Amino acid sequence: MRIILASASPRRLEILKKHGIEPLVLPQDTDEHLPDGVGMTEAVEALASQKARACYNAVKDDPKYDGYVIIGSDTIVWKDEIMGKPVDHDDAFRMLDKIRGTEHYVVTGVCLIDKSSGAESVLSDITTVHCVNYSDDDILDYIARVEPYDKAGSYAIQGYFGRYIDHIDGDYENVVGLPFYRIEQALEPYI
Repeated sequence: MRIILASASPRRLEILKKHGIEPLVLPQDTDEHLPDGVGMTEAVEALASQKARACYNAVKDDPKYDGYVIIGSDTIVWKDEIMGKPVDHDDAFRMLDKIRGTEHYVVTGVCLIDKSSGAESVLSDITTVHCVNYSDDDILDYIARVEPYDKAGSYAIQGYFGRYIDHIDGDYENVVGLPFYRIEQALEPYI
């Protein structure tokens, strides 16, 4: 399968490789600003489409990419608001404080574009994540690590923060950043 991953995320690359796909990695710079009041599913689907479309525009006239499918993706955490990557220490603390002892949603949008035809399909997946009731000191200890600063919602389930997850309802890989089982279904016509 010939895949272009329009993302610099090492986690998304790792998920694809785990499932036997060795993609070309061609992330593009895009404006990730969303209008106020947009819902969680609409947000990730719009951003995923934007990323995939930017990559498509960069390669569409180059025949060496014929036969490829482009995958763009975006993940957010939702707890009464969209939680992207924290801007600083205080923002990371605020997010982690908000999700402790409760549940929140991790939503990933995926856009697939057939480079040859320009046909685009967009999907999303939602996983409910239940956190234990950790302490302020636990949050401060976690924030002192490098891990929270490039993650939506300020945490990585597959990292140190995993100890604070009670359980999830849904797909684990979705929380990591790419719901492969949904992508696999969408890629069936290309196999």
